[in-house]
Formats: sequence, structure tokens, C-alpha cells
Amino acid sequence: MTTPAFLDRPGRSGAFGALLDETAAAADAFCRVVERFSLETWHREQPSNDPSTVSPRAIAAHVCGAARRYADYIRKALDLPYVDVYETPIDKVREPFDVRPLLAEALRYTEEAVEGFHGQPEEAWEKVTFAVRWGPTYDPEMILEHGLVHLLRHRRQLERWRV
Repeated sequence: MTTPAFLDRPGRSGAFGALLDETAAAADAFCRVVERFSLETWHREQPSNDPSTVSPRAIAAHVCGAARRYADYIRKALDLPYVDVYETPIDKVREPFDVRPLLAEALRYTEEAVEGFHGQPEEAWEKVTFAVRWGPTYDPEMILEHGLVHLLRHRRQLERWRV
């Protein structure tokens, strides 16, 4: 199996290069945890008030969808094509090894969204703001930081999953 690259242009300088590289590293770590699940455990559900956390499979679909949605906030603010509320269909994550290509696609989509910010002064991206659905106003750097931590939080959650 060929492993897809998370980024088309890794190693770029500046804030966005760093954030994209660190997000790619976090995505790889997330996938390594996901890929350790047996198919039985992957599908096994447990009670939860949040449908996105009932199984490892549901968590992975949530993470893949969120990675795209964070890019869509930026894309919408920049008048680029976007999906209003992207959700990864659960049937796209039938098994743990389905996650890596979905996250790679989402990160390359994000990479395209911030392409114009490379080499720009901080003031250039700080002017691009948008309200996120949970309330605060973010800029592109902030939403990328949020997306990075989102991967870390759910990686930890899956590391602790009852097998």
C-alpha cells in the first residue's frame, strides 16, 4: 500500500509552513494510532451523548470532517470554493486504513487555502477573520492551530480507548 503524502509542499518557511508541517506530523501520529485498531474494535460502539464519539470509526470520521471544515472557514473568508458544513460520510471510513488518505486530502485542501499567506507579513492574515460555529472570531493562523490540537486531542482519546 502506498502511503499518501499529507502535504504537497512540506517544509515551507514561516508560520503557515510550520503549522502545516506540525499538522501533518499530528495527522501521521493520529493515523498510526488508528491503524492499530482491529476491525472488530474499530466498529464496536459504546454509549455516548455525542454520536461522533461512539466508536473509533465515528471519531475518525469526525476528525476527517473537521479537518476539511477548518479549511472551509478560510476558503469562505477568501471567497474560494468551499463546502458549507462538510461531513465525512461514515462509509468512507470502513476500516482504519481508510483514514490516512482522507486526512491527506483534507490537509492538501488546507494547504491550498493558505497558499497566498506564505511570505506575507502577519498583518495580511490577521485581517482575514471569521466567526466559528462555537462562537469566537478566528483568523487563519488560529484555525490551523485549533485543527492541530484537534488531531492531538482525538489521538489521545483513541490511545485510551477501551479495547
